[in-house]
Amino acid sequence: MQKFSYKRKRLQTIIFSLILCILLFTGCRPNQLSETLSSPSTELLESNEEFDEFLTDIFKQLVTSDALSFHYTLKTPSHFDLESVPCSFGSYSELSFQNTLKQLTSIQKQLASFSKETLSTQQQQDYDILSYYLEESLEGTPYLYYETILSPVIGLQAQLPILLSEYRLESKEDIKDYLSLLSDLDRYLKEIVAFEEIKAEKGFGMQDFAIEDIQTQCNNYLSATDTNCLISSFENRLSHLLSSGILTEEEQQEYCIQNTNKVLQEILPAYESFVSSLDNLKGKATIDGGLVHLKNGSNYYEYLVKSVTGSPLSPEEIQKQIHTQMKEKQSTLLSLLQENPNILEEYETTTIPMTDPNEMLSTLQQKLENSFPKAPTTSYELKTVDPSLSEHLSPAFYLTPPIDDIFSNVIYINRLSSSYDSDTLYPTLAHEGYPGHLYQNTYFYSTNPNPIRSLLNFEGYSEGWATYVEYHCYEEIDYDKNASAMAQIQQYEMDLSLGLCSLIDIGVNYEGWDLEQCSSFLSEHGITDSDTALSLYHSVIEEPANYLKYYASFLQFESLRKKAMDTLQDDFDPIQFHKIILDLGPAPFPIVEEVITSNLF
Repeated sequence: MQKFSYKRKRLQTIIFSLILCILLFTGCRPNQLSETLSSPSTELLESNEEFDEFLTDIFKQLVTSDALSFHYTLKTPSHFDLESVPCSFGSYSELSFQNTLKQLTSIQKQLASFSKETLSTQQQQDYDILSYYLEESLEGTPYLYYETILSPVIGLQAQLPILLSEYRLESKEDIKDYLSLLSDLDRYLKEIVAFEEIKAEKGFGMQDFAIEDIQTQCNNYLSATDTNCLISSFENRLSHLLSSGILTEEEQQEYCIQNTNKVLQEILPAYESFVSSLDNLKGKATIDGGLVHLKNGSNYYEYLVKSVTGSPLSPEEIQKQIHTQMKEKQSTLLSLLQENPNILEEYETTTIPMTDPNEMLSTLQQKLENSFPKAPTTSYELKTVDPSLSEHLSPAFYLTPPIDDIFSNVIYINRLSSSYDSDTLYPTLAHEGYPGHLYQNTYFYSTNPNPIRSLLNFEGYSEGWATYVEYHCYEEIDYDKNASAMAQIQQYEMDLSLGLCSLIDIGVNYEGWDLEQCSSFLSEHGITDSDTALSLYHSVIEEPANYLKYYASFLQFESLRKKAMDTLQDDFDPIQFHKIILDLGPAPFPIVEEVITSNLF
């Protein structure tokens, strides 16, 4: 995601997290939570067991769809009665999508065969969340050719080098599977391009600038050969196998040679072929601009917004929310200026009193207990982004752990990113670490949820939560002076940054703004740099609704918090409020609101 910094007058490229998920359609239609029974009968217990078996079967079907998802989701598959899966990235074709839709329809029918009144409280929540997810997914059926997994920042081709370099190697079998998986990449990328060609023939081709941006990202990755991250990371991953006696020195050297050959002779040529084949897609786009220019493009954008935010709000309703939030924060800023006319000058020279990422995360962990439930015991590792990937990755990002190993958390620091700044690193680590993604994921996994929940991807909840805690982390920073005012100005800057980008996203993709209108809108807010306007205009076309996934979802959490505070007054307890959200786990906002209401009011 690209995040505009009003204070510094530049665009900051941020991918807040790389969350591996099964590639399924998503959409929106909420189900209400029903009342639960207080004293289950024997028949209820039997039905509970049957429902658990049903969810377990679904989990096994979905998690085994491809080797990468399987490996990232489970550390010890045998604990789930699963063995290894074929060393493949899976299929990306019209036929595979049709099979997925049939699979989801079948699951939906099976789910409907259960009577919710016979389920436990937790099972009813799982029922509602799964039902919502399935209806959402199937609602996206008409929009098969509108979707793409290719983009310069959050596209699959940009994520794969990181995901492969973090592939766990804990046995010889893991090594062999990994090397076999590398050999499948060329086939998989060719399938993706073939599908993009079908899309182009049907009038849904990518615009040339988007193709060129993807090619630039890939060429940056290809610039590293012998120093490729898949070579260096492989050697590092084998070191603990050598020290633990699983590998001999000779075996380690042999595997390293095999991997180097795979990277140089298969992976890099696969990317080169991919870049070259994208040339065939140029000149085939039927539109110049946002999604609204496609046939039924506005309908798709409405669906996409509901899908990525997990909220039933329309683009128009979200616009109103954004304008309201920005006006409130502008009023706050004016009040601060009236109290202290020099406050902005003081803000310009104020810095966060930390520069070391480890110290920042440690401080965030300590401050967490002021407003959030106690974090589970876990660990994390800080790593540095490879130079060949730095241009298109964020200052920091988080990789989720397997659901059966909450200790394997990784946060990447991208010191070579053009937007890396120690002043913005602290809130970014709050987003990625504590009390953001790392905390939210490990907390939820520690509650021992049904495994199926890990595969139901509600990005609005995940990114909305991380943006929400990033926003409020400013209130806990120990500035050297005027701490409250500094925090409010930081929050204003964040609202302005994400608010403007979100409004442009809606303007371009839903209202049909062209570059001139985009530039004019920014000029009204004091942003006159033409490169900034062009970059942002391209960004919202390449990755539509991406800003809303963060900001509109954040506003839903803010609205729920405000409602709770207004209703409970002095009885509002932030720890209790956050615990309800975290215990529920990723879910659409209608269900989040229902659970908060039933527990607090």
